[in-house]
Amino acid sequence: MILLALLFALQEGSQVFLTEEEALQIVFPREEKVLRREVTLDSSTHAAVENRLKRRVETTHRLFVAARDGEAVGFAMIAEEVTKTLTMTFLVGVDPKGRVIDVAVLEHKEKIGADCAKRKFLDQLRGKTVNDPLRRKKDMVHVVGATMSCDAVMRGTRKALAVVREYCLDRPQNVRAILQEEPVVQQRYVMGSLLTITAYGPKSAVNRAFEEAKRWDGILSDYKEESDLSRLNRDGKLESPELARFLGECRKVSDLSGGAFDVTVGPLVRSWGFRDGRHRVPSSAEIESALRRVGSNRVILENGRIRLAEGTLLDPGAIGKGWAVDRTVDALRKDGIASAFVDFGSTVYALGAPPGKEGWTVAVRDPFRKERTLGQLTLRHASLSTSGAYEKFFEVDGRRFCHILDPRTGRPVEGVASVSVLARTGTESDALSTAIFVAGPDLAAKAKVDSLWVSADPKAELRMTDGWRKIWRKE
Repeated sequence: MILLALLFALQEGSQVFLTEEEALQIVFPREEKVLRREVTLDSSTHAAVENRLKRRVETTHRLFVAARDGEAVGFAMIAEEVTKTLTMTFLVGVDPKGRVIDVAVLEHKEKIGADCAKRKFLDQLRGKTVNDPLRRKKDMVHVVGATMSCDAVMRGTRKALAVVREYCLDRPQNVRAILQEEPVVQQRYVMGSLLTITAYGPKSAVNRAFEEAKRWDGILSDYKEESDLSRLNRDGKLESPELARFLGECRKVSDLSGGAFDVTVGPLVRSWGFRDGRHRVPSSAEIESALRRVGSNRVILENGRIRLAEGTLLDPGAIGKGWAVDRTVDALRKDGIASAFVDFGSTVYALGAPPGKEGWTVAVRDPFRKERTLGQLTLRHASLSTSGAYEKFFEVDGRRFCHILDPRTGRPVEGVASVSVLARTGTESDALSTAIFVAGPDLAAKAKVDSLWVSADPKAELRMTDGWRKIWRKE
């Protein structure tokens, strides 16, 4: 079959010189282990590559890393460039110092010009770096009659050098992720919930990320008596620059949502018994009394010092996990982790992508059947949060009251089963999933996020933004 395919290709003018395996043997003759990855450049890396080359470049590339004793000893990339009207495919090998090891042509589809695949021309590329211009006649002797094909090889070689330089050599965390074939997976209880980190990188980095998450638990917990937030609730004032920064973000979301999200909802949460589990329906007078103690304007921030108006109580439940997720991701990034998935139950964050993948696959739960999902998304450098009425609720006389309260009315939200929000940060996705649950799906456009809104009526149609629809794979 291979011979027939080769003969057919030759009849059409295409010349197949080497298989991928044969080309790799030329570039890495002594290396037994070569890892293959389909990599997608993130926006900053892609921009850096295009800036080096001063031309447009694809975002996805086939990359190879030759490894010995757990260390990268060489890189290679498949390049495909247009010659005259058709394409030429070749492999460019690069050493750890960013110099061309060798170039091997796999296929040349033009009827003429294939002489550029000969060693006399290709040998000139050995030792070249991304800083070498590779100009015809000036830096390279081209093959007469194969000018366009020679230009294609030079362009592709510089492209491979640029990608290896920006993705591998200047960002060694990407190489570490490729070499690490299996991720580190660890779980710990933080903020009363299970936090799971899946990361391509050293275990020590994951441990430090957990330490950062636990540190913020010690700041934001409203159950731990000595946390910053508990002391503020108790004393009404506190100096804590970190808590002040957190509360500053809370105010931004409150302002954006018109009060649909409010971290000062504590008096209402207690009135309905959602904090201690002693659920009850408060009287209208009790609700009105609690509402008078709710409002973002009741939190005064001044140079790291915080003061609460009398009777105000903070409840971080609608944003705390998202904030902790972001701080966990910050810690992973600081340690050079480029590929990780942080799962805090209702809020997740996808850092980069697993080796060879476009992103991390995340499922959205069906709020009516917990064993099923509504669909999936593939995330990369993004957070997804879901607020649902299906876990924390109580019933009185057949009427269900969920734990998500409207800070403007003081009553539980009705008519909504769940809201999922896709955003740049865990803080945004967590807080806005609650805000949109309260205010309705139209808030997503104002907040510039993508969302999925599910009615409490199982027969009702799902409402989703256009951006969500584009990446949504329905179950």
